[in-house]
Amino acid sequence: MASDPLNPANPPAPPQPPAKSPATPDPSAKLQTPAFMAVLNELNVNQDQLTKRQKLIAEIEQALTAKYNSPNRLMSYVMRFGHARTMMQTVDIPNIETVLNSITGAEQINLLIHSPGGDGAITEKIVDVCRAHLTGANPKLRVIVPNVAKSAATILALGTDEIIMGYTSELGPIDPQVPIIVSGTTQWVSAFAFVEARDKLIKQIAQASKKKQLALLTQLAGLNIPFTDEMENQIGFAKKTAVTLLNKYMLVPVYKNATKRKKNAEAIAQKLLSKELFPVHGHYINGQTAKNMGLQVELLDKDDPLWRQIWEYYIRCEVQMNIGMPPGHIKTKLFESGNQVSLVTQDTP
Repeated sequence: MASDPLNPANPPAPPQPPAKSPATPDPSAKLQTPAFMAVLNELNVNQDQLTKRQKLIAEIEQALTAKYNSPNRLMSYVMRFGHARTMMQTVDIPNIETVLNSITGAEQINLLIHSPGGDGAITEKIVDVCRAHLTGANPKLRVIVPNVAKSAATILALGTDEIIMGYTSELGPIDPQVPIIVSGTTQWVSAFAFVEARDKLIKQIAQASKKKQLALLTQLAGLNIPFTDEMENQIGFAKKTAVTLLNKYMLVPVYKNATKRKKNAEAIAQKLLSKELFPVHGHYINGQTAKNMGLQVELLDKDDPLWRQIWEYYIRCEVQMNIGMPPGHIKTKLFESGNQVSLVTQDTP
């Protein structure tokens, strides 16, 4: 029956909204699907890789927390190899401190490092800065070496409570290296080379003087004595720093007696400086060798789930260092934590 607007018993029907056309899709729905966002993130390679690294950091922290039964945090200090200025330097301290501030108050901090070495004078400072952010009943500082921690990076590791290593990890001798120019090219030479050359020449002169063969005196006249003395000082400094760190931290739980602890610290430092054990600066020191020397090393099997996570994270750091930059720039160092803090330093090729 039709409605009659003049008859109250038969009021008009309320207006109906227009019917939607089923053929007209909502364009905003597609933009909000997970699949669409995943594709967009793939286009933003930096963001996509950061997200994946952050997820891995969280997983590694959870695994470390379960392993050591204490809250653990992770930060990374990863360097590009093969670049003239990629080494541990004082200018790294602000970046290290920025990352540490994002995880401050942690009971145990794990520093994942990949480095050819650098300025040995900052190793104690980095150790102290890291330890300043530790709290809790069981504070620990560890170094994780996924691939390489040579020279000054090895000295830095001596200031931790433990070094986590796997089958790809390596430390190295701690003899200082100095740059020299040969045919216009910078080469790094062990400080030992200059000291040994001086000592060898003096010995030869002493033998020649007995036979009154004094021609070698002209070579002695050309020797840069102050420079050679400085090389000797650098060697002494490397040993002193290594002994100090070992004696103050890593060896404390092992040797309660202070005299015995210092003696063992000196023995380890001497081995790391030994040209008989390690004839060249790039000598490979694996986890088992480091452990046999008296260092506190946790060796992870290649199939250990924790090691697999560490290795994948490190590989993703290498990927980050090689993601394209504008012409004339190159990424040199990555400082990162699991709190969305990721700092990358740049330089020219």
